[in-house]
Amino acid sequence: MSFITPGSGPVAEATEEQAVTNVTAFAEELPQFGVTVTSHDRKPSADYGEGRYVFTLHTEDGREIEIQMPGAPLDRVRKEWTRLYLDGSSGFWDFTLDSCKQRFE
Repeated sequence: MSFITPGSGPVAEATEEQAVTNVTAFAEELPQFGVTVTSHDRKPSADYGEGRYVFTLHTEDGREIEIQMPGAPLDRVRKEWTRLYLDGSSGFWDFTLDSCKQRFE
């Protein structure tokens, strides 16, 4: 018997364009968690596939975080069972924001 972690499977209706929109929204929310992103770069060679797209987030103090951002509509990524991957660890939107804070404390 095998178990699948909810929200970790393929992301339906995903596009790279939507992932860019999503990662921008994610970066805009990070300052309330004490992390300021100054830029993000797309890293296609690191994509896991199945509707998640890799970005490197650059912070104002020179640190970097790799994030696998789902390319589904933003509201769905924020509120439904769609996992993001932050430096290889998975979580939902709010959990992942908090994880960024913990990594930079």
